[in-house]
Amino acid sequence: MALSSSTTNGWLLKDVFSIACPDLGISDTRIATPSAIYPNQLGPDIRKGQITAFDVASDQSQFVTGYHDGSVYIRPTSSTNALPSATSRSHLSTVTSIRFFPSSRVILTAGADFSLSILPADPPESTPYTTKKVTPARTFRGHTRAVTSTAIIARGRNILSGSKDGTIRLWDVSSASQIRILASGTNNFVPVLALSSGERWSEFDIGSEGEGIDPREVETDDKVLFCALQDGSFELFDLRTKRAVFRSPVGPSGTRSALQALAYDRNHGLLATGSASGLIALYDVRALGEGPTTTFRRNEAPVEDVTFVDLSTARFSLPSSPEAGSENVGLAIATEDGLPYIAEAGSAGPRVRAELVGTDCDAVRFVRVAGHNVWSAADDGIVRRYAST
Repeated sequence: MALSSSTTNGWLLKDVFSIACPDLGISDTRIATPSAIYPNQLGPDIRKGQITAFDVASDQSQFVTGYHDGSVYIRPTSSTNALPSATSRSHLSTVTSIRFFPSSRVILTAGADFSLSILPADPPESTPYTTKKVTPARTFRGHTRAVTSTAIIARGRNILSGSKDGTIRLWDVSSASQIRILASGTNNFVPVLALSSGERWSEFDIGSEGEGIDPREVETDDKVLFCALQDGSFELFDLRTKRAVFRSPVGPSGTRSALQALAYDRNHGLLATGSASGLIALYDVRALGEGPTTTFRRNEAPVEDVTFVDLSTARFSLPSSPEAGSENVGLAIATEDGLPYIAEAGSAGPRVRAELVGTDCDAVRFVRVAGHNVWSAADDGIVRRYAST
């Protein structure tokens, strides 16, 4: 596809890769088209093919999708038309969360049936291959409402789950047993919609000893957990003490908007949140009490997912742009209006670095960053990969 330079209704189309609107003060913005498109292989039934959970292995060898009927499909990335290497019916209803373990060979799933499961995800040893059916190696039960989000601690001997029952639960993988229950929303059991964990930052106030470390815990003593809550606030837990150390203010009842997404970046000391009203907020984790450092909103379409992008490696810039590489911190943002994008999150304020095009009026529910690529999954059942170069 190629477009010549032209002006239409004030919009100047430079070429297929960028667009600008001088009349509105919008400079060249990259239009990123998918470098690979993995089609929906589940047939024409819209609900059956709608992706409800998604993740990409850190080595980018395979990705996994979950669906309303509780099924999970693992597909290699080597070919866009490759058959699934494995499937599983690990849940009785909608799969709500999927994450690869750091090894890229094990998967953690969660569902609306209140449970979590662990699945093997070894890629095919040779081609051609046949799709195999796998069963959960572990199943975790204890939540009393749908599990909405999960997190994997370090190499994965412990995992975390958040639920609409207003609890966060810490699990031991080897025994499939529950280690701790944490109540969200200052012990008010506010429904949890998203989780993000990582190592605590260097200036973090360690505080008191709390409940201590259970013998089944592995590498939790230096970790923190952020939780996005349905009432529009977020909460920070110290996993060493198992205590909440901060909760953001809850707005007036008439203006509250659920936080549906959040991401923690320990390297830059940042937290990003996305709300059901389309608001993105960026916080300095060393000064959470001072409120967000930046907020922005393109429209009121709900933010479905957000993740940090290292713009020094995944540049998503135009070669001719004098600002290319000027900011290293970016956000990949998925929205219900089907218009995902990459935003700069630098000191000069928010700026769209690239538009991730390809969907046609379908909500984009998930974005993931792996290497130099950004991946998305949408309601059309299609997985798209965007190369940043």
